[in-house]
Amino acid sequence: MSVDMQQMLTAIQFFNLVREESKRVIVCEPHREHQVRAAIDQAGAADILTVRPSAACPEGKLIVIDESALEAGLREAAQQSPLFPWMRRST
Repeated sequence: MSVDMQQMLTAIQFFNLVREESKRVIVCEPHREHQVRAAIDQAGAADILTVRPSAACPEGKLIVIDESALEAGLREAAQQSPLFPWMRRST
């Protein structure tokens, strides 16, 4: 494989990683789901933004959630918790 081809593949892998890490969940009021989805589609961001309607969403607000960061934080908290000693990292 040529150096140019390898550089191009590396760049593609990098941008794919960035795209995957930029995925977010948008929580909205149930009656606004169609409007929010339409705006996301129009912006061309449907591949990185997922809409989840919830009655718990405050009126007139959108909540943006980074699920990957949330899960990582929960794993870290569980590893440090005395309630989950088997999840602690050995040192």
